Amino acid sequence: MQSQTGHIDQIKQLNTGIVYRIIDQYGPISRIALSKQSQLAPASITKITRELIDAHLVKEIEFPVLGLRGRPAIGLVIESEGWQFLSIRIEKHSVSLSLKKINTQTIVAHDFPFNVKGNEEFSISLASLISQFFATYSAQLERVTAISIILDGILEPNSGVIYKLPYYDIHNLSLGDYLTLQTGLPIYIQPYVNALALTDYFSLHAKRTAKNIIYLQIDDIVSAAIINNGVALDSNTRRAIHFGHVQANSDGDLCYCGGIGCLETTISIPSILKLITELLNSYPSSFLSNCSITIENICIGINERDPLCLHLLNNIAKLLAKQLCLLINIFGTELILINSPLNQVANTFHTLLRQYCIGQSIPLYCNDLIIEKSVITKKECETALVQQVLYDGSLLLQLLQG
Repeated sequence: MQSQTGHIDQIKQLNTGIVYRIIDQYGPISRIALSKQSQLAPASITKITRELIDAHLVKEIEFPVLGLRGRPAIGLVIESEGWQFLSIRIEKHSVSLSLKKINTQTIVAHDFPFNVKGNEEFSISLASLISQFFATYSAQLERVTAISIILDGILEPNSGVIYKLPYYDIHNLSLGDYLTLQTGLPIYIQPYVNALALTDYFSLHAKRTAKNIIYLQIDDIVSAAIINNGVALDSNTRRAIHFGHVQANSDGDLCYCGGIGCLETTISIPSILKLITELLNSYPSSFLSNCSITIENICIGINERDPLCLHLLNNIAKLLAKQLCLLINIFGTELILINSPLNQVANTFHTLLRQYCIGQSIPLYCNDLIIEKSVITKKECETALVQQVLYDGSLLLQLLQG
């Protein structure tokens, strides 16, 4: 009986999430159209929408239907009355906190300096900032339902454990459990690349024909999210993808993950800046000899065909393609979306990368491979984690149960 009850609850969660997602993406939508789109029976639609309306998560509005006269139709749209969540972005030496409505509209936001070291100081300081933020903006608080956290590091999203975090000296920190204990709220944690991939998928998936996609982040860290046949790989395996921590150079630097010569120690932006500084003596006539070493100036040098800058970009593309081709051959990747400061020279960078991918992966897949820059920014992905748990129904059931 317990197993059967769990099965029923799982179906209810799935169906509620489907209905909410369709209303969010296509509303205002009539119940008849909602039933067809969701492939759920009209009686199920009536029951689910009544619960969502009673909880102020969905509301009815009138909307005109082209070609029909008489009274406007009644459609369903997302409601956000009173429902809120806290979004947290953790970056190098700073934390951004944003109070948002469940429909993703920002109510208030504040940035804080964050210079801490070690598990205890990190977790206590973050909990203190959350309490401070809630106290400062208490007049704006209503029903805060969840906290989402996006950050770069080696972590396990399902358990909320951060194994390693650059800049903060974090080791095996159960941040999710700790913050739930402090706040009483569910905590959702994901790396930036997953949040970027989710945001892109939610906003643009209807326009994309590609079903097998790699979302690639090359910034202070190097990471990837993999979508296979429209489904995020780690959502099936429940294991995070640590693309940046495969070995690219056996004689390379020690990585914070404990490995030697990881891809991240070779092609991340800090690593690029370090390498080009070391190479500059061998290229005295380089454009960079007369300016500061920044990624912006390196990109200017690439556009001006500076030999040192082009040499560096060529090596980055070659190393990156070697790792990507394994994924292309395994998953039949059709599209690679890149989020990186290197997108300032997207034409040159993407052309080089595609050439090396074609040379190292199966022609069946790589001949039609498309490489593009991602149009999603880090700030725009703040709402992705809560959207995901609303769409899969897991957070919705908690809200409906009060």
